[in-house]
Amino acid sequence: MNIKTEVEKQVETWKQAVISQNIENIMACYAEDVRAFDAIAELQFISRSKYQAHWQRCLQMCKMTQFEIGQLDIHVDGELAVCAFLNQCGGMDEKTGQEQVGWVRGTQIYQKRNSQWLIIHEHFSLPFDMETGKAMFHLTPESAW
Repeated sequence: MNIKTEVEKQVETWKQAVISQNIENIMACYAEDVRAFDAIAELQFISRSKYQAHWQRCLQMCKMTQFEIGQLDIHVDGELAVCAFLNQCGGMDEKTGQEQVGWVRGTQIYQKRNSQWLIIHEHFSLPFDMETGKAMFHLTPESAW
């Protein structure tokens, strides 16, 4: 199996763990010393245990109904792989009963450690309107890559 295929497989493993909302399987994809910039809550998370607490809060707040990865682009150099993608995610708002789904931008950096590709850095973001300061949840990817 070539290196890019190994990384693609690990991205799919992470995606399936998130879809299943299994916190142990999700966190198994991250290195102990991960540094993450999520689109919500704190400015950054340093360490798997702190990021796990954030993941648990997010999963408790939202019953996930959508989680897709689009336009995945992987660049590999030795023991490092950079993955950039668009991520459609969302779920049911428990208060309103309405589904809230939108596209976010995602970047993951994997490093091969002890024969396993682990996420050492993750970054999710949303574009926002500079005039209003509001997140632009309504944007969709271009139909052509």
